[in-house]
This record gives sequence, C-alpha cells and structure tokens, in this order.
Amino acid sequence: MQALVLLTSAPVYTHSSTAGARVIYALIDPRDHTHRYLGQTPAPTKTSLTQAVLKKRPTAHAVASWLREVRDAGHTPVVQVIREQVPAADAPRVLREELTARLAAGAPLLNEQGAAKGRKLHQERLTAQRAADKVAAWAEMADALLARVGGPLPPGTPTALRLPDPIWTQITQLPDTDRHQLSFTQRWQTRHEVDHLEEPLTETVDALFDELNGLHSYGAKEPRRQLHSQACSLALRWRRTDRAHLEQMIGLVPWCMYAAAPWYRIAKAGRLVENADQFIQWLGNTPAAHSLKTLTGEGDQLDLMLQHPHAYARLRPETCLLATAAAHCGLDIPAPLHGEARGMLADLLAAPMLTQPMADLLLRLDPAALRALGSDVAPGTDQRLGLPPGTTAQVLTDLTAQPAFANDRSLRHAAWRAAGRAPTVAVPDYYGWSGPAVPTMRVVSATLVHAGALQPPPSLTTTEYVTRAQRLLAPNFDTHAARWFAERQSPVSAAGSQRSLPDR
Repeated sequence: MQALVLLTSAPVYTHSSTAGARVIYALIDPRDHTHRYLGQTPAPTKTSLTQAVLKKRPTAHAVASWLREVRDAGHTPVVQVIREQVPAADAPRVLREELTARLAAGAPLLNEQGAAKGRKLHQERLTAQRAADKVAAWAEMADALLARVGGPLPPGTPTALRLPDPIWTQITQLPDTDRHQLSFTQRWQTRHEVDHLEEPLTETVDALFDELNGLHSYGAKEPRRQLHSQACSLALRWRRTDRAHLEQMIGLVPWCMYAAAPWYRIAKAGRLVENADQFIQWLGNTPAAHSLKTLTGEGDQLDLMLQHPHAYARLRPETCLLATAAAHCGLDIPAPLHGEARGMLADLLAAPMLTQPMADLLLRLDPAALRALGSDVAPGTDQRLGLPPGTTAQVLTDLTAQPAFANDRSLRHAAWRAAGRAPTVAVPDYYGWSGPAVPTMRVVSATLVHAGALQPPPSLTTTEYVTRAQRLLAPNFDTHAARWFAERQSPVSAAGSQRSLPDR
C-alpha cells in the first residue's frame, strides 16, 4: 500500500490545549489530488489526526464507496487540516463555509449536505454562462445586421400629425411643469389639466393611423392602447410652444414603436446600449439616427417607445428581425439564439409566410421541422395501392391547385409534407394579417427590401413597396376616417369643439 502523504502535519493534540475544540479536515484523492470530502472531528488527544479520521466509518454511501475504491486501488486518502482550534459551537457554521467555498470553486465533494449545494451552484454557473453566451450572441448579431442592413427603415416624408386647433390652443396653456417628474399623487391631483384633452387626441390618432389601428383589431387591444398612451403622454407632457416640432414628434411615435424598436431591443439584448442616447450613437450616421434626434429631448418617453414589445411573446420584435434578416443576409446565427429563431420561423411555416431563405434556415436549425405539417402519408398510400413511388404526392399537389380545395388546410399540409419541402412565398408581406406583431413584421420585410437584401413582389418596385410600409407608420390624411375627422375640424366644427372643451 502506498505510503500516506500528509499535506499538513498531523499533530497529536493534548487535552489541555484542545478541550471542546474541533478540527475541520479534508480527504484528498491521491490519484488526482482533488478534495472529495470535508468533515469535522474533535481534536484527538491520544492519536494523530490521520489515524482518528481514517478509523471513522463514513455514513454517506458515496463517501464509503469512494474510500473502498481508493483502497482497492492500493492507495490511502490524504488527510489535510483545513481549520484548527474551531470552537464546537462554531464548527457546523465553519464547515458549511468551507464546503460552500470549495463547491463554488468546482471541487467534486461527496458530502451529502454538500452535494445538493454543489448541484445548485453548478446549475447557477451553467445558467449564468448561458445568459452570458446569449448576450454575446445578441451583440454579435446586432452589429452584423447593422453593418449589413444599415439600421431601421427610415420614416417616410410625410410624418407630421396635424393637431386640431382647439387641442393645440389648450396645450399652449398647460403648466410649464414636466408631468413625468410628478409623483403619482401629484399627477392624480392635477389630472384635470390634461384629462379633457386625451379623448380628442385619441380620436386624432385613430383617424390618422387608421390602417395601423386596423391591424390591431384582432386579438389584442394593448398595442392600440399603448399607441394612444404614448401620443397623449408626449403631447400633454408640459406646455409646448413649437407646434410644428410637436406634430413632427407625435407623427414619429408609430415609427419608433414598430420600425426602430426591433433594432433598439436587439442592441439592448446584446448590452450594446442602455438608453436612447446610446442607441442613436450606435446607429451612427443613418437616417434613422437623425430622425430619432428629433425626440432626444424627451428622455424616458423615447426609451419607452423604443422598448415597445407589441405584446406578443412568441414573435418578439428583436426575434423577428434576427430570423428574417439573418436568413436573407446569409448570416450564421450563433447557437445560443437557435431556439429563438427556430420558434419564430416554425410559427410561419404553415401560414405560409416563409421565403425560401427563411425555409432553408428553419430546416438547418430543425431538420424535422416539416413534421409540424403532419405525417407524410404519400409513401404509405403508394405502397398500399401498388402505385409507382411519388404518385400520391403528385395527386395531392394537383388537388391543392383546384378551386374546390382552395381552403382545405389539411390537404395543403399533406401536399407540402409529401413534397418534402416547406411552402414558400416571394416576400413575407403578411398582407391580410392582423394582430399586434403584424406591423413590426411588415416593416422588417420592407427594411430588407430597402437594404437590397430582399426583392420586392414582382408587381411593385422597391420604392413602391418601401413607401407602402412607410405610409403604414405615418399619418394618412386620405382615408375615410381622416376625411371624416377633417370635416369635424372645419372652422365651424372647430369652434364647436372649442366650446365643448371644459374650461381650465
């Protein structure tokens, strides 16, 4: 048997010097010099510490098995003194401290009370590492997309929202105090200063962003409410004197929430920026950065608009930008973000709203993604009916082209599954869709068309397609709702509206 090697001396303690004291010790595996067990024992008075420790029979099964394994291999565990002269009352606490320190350092201790702590610490380290890897991945993709695409789609030319005269008149009479800096109690006590203006402002926003509000009509009222809230908060924050500047800022609210927000969120996910000012610096000399400078004096208000999540967790703005842009720019998505991109693309598979590059990316991330369309029934049908291979697949494809089966979703899925490829579209336009995520997804597609990474539909030029998306986020004075609103704001109606507004 190999001779015992002590990393520290193993003194023989005298009764007078160690009465009631404890020794904290470690058992070390001589084969790899790792700490495997930490324990405490009364300071021995007649034998050496090594003899006293090795005579003990460990109660923990894992420790007993390890001791047998070491001895069967012809070795003896090494005993190391960790702490001496520890008062008996303090020994459990000191042992826990030593266990925690070594477990945090990665020591493979076998203590039963330490194993659970070790697993917890190990899981915490893994979780922290995954989070750090994800942040680094977002940062990598944010910088790559900015370099390739050039940042958010710039706003269109007509972006100012014209305020009705009665509303503007009352805004010029507001107190010269920033309502954002007031406490909740103070805002409640002074609500009469702005409450009577919120309803007509909301009507203005609804009328001039009629199409955008229409996209929110299905399944979510929150995005529309947030649009109203941001516009009203901006307009009624304090007394304004520059009408044109205020109208320009309100007109940019939807653009901030749907065109700039995905870029702000992806940069913030990578911790490249912390606020709107840093975001503008990150964008550099781009049209979007110049537009955002119009709102830089609004501080936290601009941050709130740029953080807009559109209330649909499965298709977050930054994920939509990540998956769509990476597919068309030929960028490799880092592994920590594979799940984000895969989930977003899978949601669009059966719609269908994947382009060929997006479908290729989905199948690279998940080779079995087509299973979401159902089972492939074609090979079995061919075999049962004695048909040449591929016959059923051809029949299914032909049936989907017949008007009688145009709305048969199950048939379409079966045909796509039999073809062994994902259904694709030329441009992920999301035309005809409604819901909180649709404006963001439409704008992301237009951003890629604007950057030349995606071709517009055959019936439209690049300028026409981009302009259509820009108009979605700009006040539209040509809709029926806008004309109705303009009639209400005619000189006669405006005078009536002025009289109807409560006196301050």
